[in-house]
Amino acid sequence: MRRPARYAVLGAALGVLLLALGAMLLAARLGVAVPGMPRFAGPLMTARQYEAYAREQFLKRHPGEKPLNWAIAETAEQFRQSQPMGRFVLNENDCSDFVGCVVDHALGAGTRFERDSTDHALCGEGGSLPGSLFLTKRLEDARPVQPGDIIGVYHSPWYPPHEDTIGHVGVVGPDGRVIDFVKLKSWSEARYGQSEFDWFIHNCRPDEVVVSRLRPEYRYRMLDVPGAG
Repeated sequence: MRRPARYAVLGAALGVLLLALGAMLLAARLGVAVPGMPRFAGPLMTARQYEAYAREQFLKRHPGEKPLNWAIAETAEQFRQSQPMGRFVLNENDCSDFVGCVVDHALGAGTRFERDSTDHALCGEGGSLPGSLFLTKRLEDARPVQPGDIIGVYHSPWYPPHEDTIGHVGVVGPDGRVIDFVKLKSWSEARYGQSEFDWFIHNCRPDEVVVSRLRPEYRYRMLDVPGAG
């Protein structure tokens, strides 16, 4: 018996809906963006699987190229050699400001002094912390560290730990050593340090070290960095 036309229309609409739902579920599984649906590593894909997928796609799409975290590492090394930061001023032009300038330059937004500004474009409030472009984890959850990782320590490696402790931050360079911008009271000028990773964290317990790493979708260039030039 032939079905009325309205049932055929309803069946077709249901079919389209099921196809769309299937595409969204597949997209969530693969980490592929669908208009109107945010990209996420959901219950169908673990963070480790999502990272592996992003890396696989990067190797296919950009053979022979380096992930974007290398741009951060290489910029830190360039800054160590060119020394562009000027006079060290605590809470204004210091270790965290150095990190913010490295990130902005590496990812294409331009440093604050290149833009004639006092603000960082791609870091968090005040430029002292990585913003939403980065995932921040405790050291034990982030090993092994990668070039371009931002390393924050509760106790500066340059001072013995004490009650009024001073935190510090640097960037892992291309060779795995941590590059920082630092000045001690006893120094007449600031220095661009390059330290072995284990020395940089030697005053801290593992839970006193945090690692901020560019998110996989930006690191492996699945998405353009928002706000970059």
